[in-house]
Amino acid sequence: MATQQKIEIVEEYTEKFKKAKSVYLTDYTGLDVFTVTELRNKFREANVEYKVLKNRLAKLSLNSAGIMDLDPHLKGVTSFAIGYEDPVMPGRIIKEFNKGKKQLKLKSAYFEGRVFADKEAAALADLPTREVLISQFIGLLQAPITKLAGTLQASMQKLVQTLDALKENK
Repeated sequence: MATQQKIEIVEEYTEKFKKAKSVYLTDYTGLDVFTVTELRNKFREANVEYKVLKNRLAKLSLNSAGIMDLDPHLKGVTSFAIGYEDPVMPGRIIKEFNKGKKQLKLKSAYFEGRVFADKEAAALADLPTREVLISQFIGLLQAPITKLAGTLQASMQKLVQTLDALKENK
């Protein structure tokens, strides 16, 4: 590959890594073309880019984007799943893809400025979606208020019942 092409690739992926909410590194050894095409389609549907880059070019791009911690994981054959919207979506797709096949090995993930090793990265796939987390948080915020309203309402009902009983007696 010509030097100018390599420079353009490094510049392109530097920008992509800067925009990415997460980057998952995988080892795709043993995958045939049909399987990789199936995987790419699943990633594309979720707005996740799946790309095989040479480790040297990936290292230059990642370092230019300010991501230095992934350097030790750039060994052997490496593919990148770059998440732009939902940071855990690439992990979910990889987990779902591996359920029957167990062929795509997760090496590590870069998420929220931190590198996660293979087992930690796989655990990210189990996180609920952003929307679910927000609704759970709102539910937690509402719970004390709802309980207070119920308590106040019960107290008011008891007061009204007591006043009605006094009225009946007199």
